[in-house]
Amino acid sequence: MEREGFAPAMADEPAGGKKLRLGDRLIDEGFITPEQLSEAMDRQKRVGGRLGDLLVEMGYVTKEQIERVSGPAVPKGRLGELLVESGAITKEQLDEALEFQRRSGGMLGDILMSLRFIEPEKLYRLVATQNNLGRIGSEFAFDNLTKLPEQTARRYNAVVVHQDLNRFLLAVGSPLQEEELLELERTLGLPVEQVLATREELEFFWKEMYASELLVESTRKLVEEQPQNSAHVTFTKPQLAFAGVSAFLLLVCLGIDWLQTLIVLNIGVQLFYFTMTLFKFLIILYGTRDSAQIRFTPEEIDRIDERTLPVYTILVPMYKESEVIPQLLRNLERLDYPKAKLDVRLLIEEDDVEAQQMLKEMKLPPYYTTIVVPHSLPKTKPKACNYGLIRARGEYVVIYDAEDRPDPDQLKKVHAAFRKSPDHCVCVQAKLNYFNSGQNLLTRWFTQEYSMWFELLLPGVMQLDVPIPLGGTSNHFKMSVLKEVNAWDPYNVTEDADLGIRLYKSGYTTAIVDSRTWEEANSRTGNWIRQRSRWIKGYMQTWLVHMRNPFRLWKELGPKGFLGFQVMVLATPMLPLLNPIYWLMLVLWYGWRLEVIPQFFPGPIYYFSAMEFLFGNFVFIFTNIAGVYWVIRELEVKRRYEFSYGMVKYALLTPIYWALMSVAAFKAVWQLVTKPFYWEKTTHGLAAETQSAESRTVGGGM
Repeated sequence: MEREGFAPAMADEPAGGKKLRLGDRLIDEGFITPEQLSEAMDRQKRVGGRLGDLLVEMGYVTKEQIERVSGPAVPKGRLGELLVESGAITKEQLDEALEFQRRSGGMLGDILMSLRFIEPEKLYRLVATQNNLGRIGSEFAFDNLTKLPEQTARRYNAVVVHQDLNRFLLAVGSPLQEEELLELERTLGLPVEQVLATREELEFFWKEMYASELLVESTRKLVEEQPQNSAHVTFTKPQLAFAGVSAFLLLVCLGIDWLQTLIVLNIGVQLFYFTMTLFKFLIILYGTRDSAQIRFTPEEIDRIDERTLPVYTILVPMYKESEVIPQLLRNLERLDYPKAKLDVRLLIEEDDVEAQQMLKEMKLPPYYTTIVVPHSLPKTKPKACNYGLIRARGEYVVIYDAEDRPDPDQLKKVHAAFRKSPDHCVCVQAKLNYFNSGQNLLTRWFTQEYSMWFELLLPGVMQLDVPIPLGGTSNHFKMSVLKEVNAWDPYNVTEDADLGIRLYKSGYTTAIVDSRTWEEANSRTGNWIRQRSRWIKGYMQTWLVHMRNPFRLWKELGPKGFLGFQVMVLATPMLPLLNPIYWLMLVLWYGWRLEVIPQFFPGPIYYFSAMEFLFGNFVFIFTNIAGVYWVIRELEVKRRYEFSYGMVKYALLTPIYWALMSVAAFKAVWQLVTKPFYWEKTTHGLAAETQSAESRTVGGGM
């Protein structure tokens, strides 16, 4: 097998070529012939390694002869001086990189690559020379190749890439210590020679050698270690039995007295509506507090010492979204964070050949890594994120969608938020909103809903200390804890909401930071219904998973947390499923005066329901408007009145939006039964092309 771009290195050749090459010196001493040297160099190009070791292995020279010709070991010099001396970079470039390091910290090699002063292959070749190591070759045969245990390989960031009769060639990301090499030799049973490999090369080796292990970890780890928290089974046998018994009892009661049974059901639904409405209103009141969000002034962000900033991993899962990739890269480049401390991992599905080719041609900076996710079921966003997380390098990790436009200072704000929060705070959620809110009526409704959810509802949930269903993007995690809880459930199509519940059950908390990520609101009805039905199906999955044992969940969450879970997770699919029933009753009564309708609302039930109808609808519409206002008050002052007034008139048509939600909810129920793990693709890039970049950044029609 050949891998393009993997150039060998002559680690035995001093930088700058000031001395004769090792091979030339061996010929001068009469130890080898030119033909033997040529054969050894050809082998080095193919399999990699140090030339001297290869000559010894091929039996042309002894170690003593190599040591005699090489002379005493030369002390390892500074990398920067070595790079300048070899002509790889200029003195001015080194000075600029060192100034960057003084301001922002980080490794000099990473800084030079992030500034595009040197390509990874050339840098690693010289680092290999500096450490008296070889580089990898260009041909690899992984079939039947002995490999390290995956956990050992991960611990040392090392992969076996070649095997001879008397040694293993080990690709490493950085030089290993003597005791580490001895442990690996004991594991493999033969001596090892380490050869330096770039991060991209190691990702390639890892995928070739540990493909099955990577897939198992990204799809099965949660199932095997925490089956009670996995949606791999949609309905458990006890749940099916309970549903069957409940349906049977309902039929019996309807047979005995259908009217009284329906009245009791109606009362139960009314109480459910009332409880959900009241609790939601209470949450939003808490969300209006200034302390509900972690806020920082621009001056506080500017005072952050960039040398203290850790490596930050950014996961970007995408599927057949090539048209938004250029914009994605521009948005990521706008982030105010030292690029040498970024670990951007673009997660591309195996059958998305167009995106793979586009990214290959772009020649991205070295802090970008294109990860091709192998095809396997379930084919979901959380599976791709799990796959990309395995070898991620950051202390923190965040997910962005391909069309996302995060505020430039978001990563710094999150870092500051983590430092300000207690240790058990392991997730910081940035707020989401839409850059194309003014595109059409649907995007205006969608903006109202998101504004309420992220500006008021989620901050209120955080204040009440109840389980928080995370948003689908811009969730920032502490990497160690995310891996500890087995990351995302690949079988849950709203993996974000589920993860928020699991974090709460594990004793961890989430905070909301005052930073926004601007997304593209769905502007086409069919596309919106596909997206919304997936969200609702995922909330159903999440509720079914965590309610497998309601008594245990009560103990894990406590009474307040249990009620909050029902409000945030159960009510999301239930309300749009129940609404059409009552809309139909309204139509039948006011349109045709169907006499049976009043019988379902005897005595005080009628007045309670009427009050709830008026109060509940007012609350839902009013809170949508309040959420929009909360966004506007933090944007340009001159836009406040214009935007709030414009949104009010569209909010009066919100019941049409609710009707669309009901369509999506019934579709979600059908898919929950027939295709529970199916990830219905949402098409992006539909925003009006006439919008300027400036207006998109502040919210389109705002």
